[in-house]
Amino acid sequence: MPNINLNSLRENVFYYSLLLYVSFLPLSEAFVSIAAGILLAQAIVLTSWKHPLVKFKNKVSLFMVTSVFTVYLLGMTITEDVPFALYELKKVVFWVVLPLAFYISPTLIPKRFYNVLIVFGLAVFTATIVAIIRILFKEYFQINGFRDITLISHIRFSFQVLLSIIIATYFLISGSKIFSFKHSNILLLIFMIWMVGFLIVLKSITGIIAFIGTAVVLLFLFIIRIQNKRIMVAVIFFLVFIISAPVFYVAKVWKDFYNTEEVNTEEVDKFTASGNPYYFDFSSQEKENGNWVRLYLCERELRNEWNKKSRMKYDSLDAKGYSYSSTLIRYLTSKGLRKDSIGINSLTKDDIRAIENGIANYIYWDKGISIYPRIYETIWEIDRYRTTGDPNYQSFSQRIEFVKASLLLIKKNPWFGIGTGNWKIKYAEIYDEMNSKLIRENQGPSHNQYLNYMVKFGIIGFIYIFSVLLIPVFRENHRYNLLFWLFIVAIGIVNFGDSNLETHMGLSFICFFYCLFLWHTPEKIKTFRL
Repeated sequence: MPNINLNSLRENVFYYSLLLYVSFLPLSEAFVSIAAGILLAQAIVLTSWKHPLVKFKNKVSLFMVTSVFTVYLLGMTITEDVPFALYELKKVVFWVVLPLAFYISPTLIPKRFYNVLIVFGLAVFTATIVAIIRILFKEYFQINGFRDITLISHIRFSFQVLLSIIIATYFLISGSKIFSFKHSNILLLIFMIWMVGFLIVLKSITGIIAFIGTAVVLLFLFIIRIQNKRIMVAVIFFLVFIISAPVFYVAKVWKDFYNTEEVNTEEVDKFTASGNPYYFDFSSQEKENGNWVRLYLCERELRNEWNKKSRMKYDSLDAKGYSYSSTLIRYLTSKGLRKDSIGINSLTKDDIRAIENGIANYIYWDKGISIYPRIYETIWEIDRYRTTGDPNYQSFSQRIEFVKASLLLIKKNPWFGIGTGNWKIKYAEIYDEMNSKLIRENQGPSHNQYLNYMVKFGIIGFIYIFSVLLIPVFRENHRYNLLFWLFIVAIGIVNFGDSNLETHMGLSFICFFYCLFLWHTPEKIKTFRL
């Protein structure tokens, strides 16, 4: 009887620790760390009490997964920066904490496994409601952009939204009842639509691409298994739409960006309405919404009028180091206004506030939940980088420089990489060698997990890490686990856009669900086939 009670205690403590963990995932980085500590502590303390109902699984999978952390330890042997190497080890300690906690804890019964997924979905849903409230009252919360609406990194949160969509989709197509009440499928469908809509509101390009990629994989699986030709044609049509619609949309934004006004250099007005001369730089390729930035510019009038209207002086700098004058000039251009006193006086109070907040194009301020501005911004960065070679303070352009530097480092250290903790030193050297225009504070590693692993641990380390993460999936009989494989596909795609396995919230999320699916998925889910 005491052993049975102890076993029940272990199951309950593990289960409620999981619920605590998933409740914090979308809400707090600090509390996720605490919840991870609780998970490991309950596993070690309760398992140390000997009783006959404890049965350990095959240990090979555990050793393989935790050996990812061993790779970092081996990388310490060539480190030149021990404090930073220790900091890197601290970030990736989840590769030991979570697998060990899941492995030595009791296996969840199906109902409790489903409840963990439900609580996770509810936590993510709650976080989306909080984000919408922050958008609606952005002035109160001092929200300056979509990146600030979530309580954790908006990129990492987009992965949690994506997994919520995957979970809802799985239970819809599998017919499994995650809820016991009638019309539960309608609730799941509404939940899925809400999450897809929020993914667009969040404007995480990485998350959206991963969603499209995962949907394409799922539809392809449907196509190769469907027997009914009519249904097959419908699914193929939908697949083509999912792939082509984003391409055409991006093409439209691209066309809008490069559809510039025609200017006759001989017929331009030389003077403003007040009689002051305009400045023209016809060689400049800077453009906003098809309008040329360096035409019809009278800085004397801009300075005088702007300083009357704003507390931010014309020649002062904003938080990113850009002058308010350059932001003002771009903003006026984006609205098709001339850069003179009449242009300034055509601005509304909202326009003034947008410029004071560093918004350089009115579409970034007025388009609401549209993803158009996000795509436009990326195209602007590409154009700016191509014409000036300066990637600073431009997310996409900086990433191009990061990739260039990473490829050079891989070329120099192809087999075993540069080691743990050395990236600051080695990247600084390679940026100097490249004569990169990136300033020191903006220099960094590739925002690509695959390149990051090859830089640090070489091709050998890269192959090893992904081998020890994929082999357990087959060893634990997940060949047909659609839920797990959709999760793997989604994470595989998002890791092209960031080094998620080396960030706190990225790794704590990915490693948690990897271990949950690996060791605790019910047999019904593991054996489900489309």
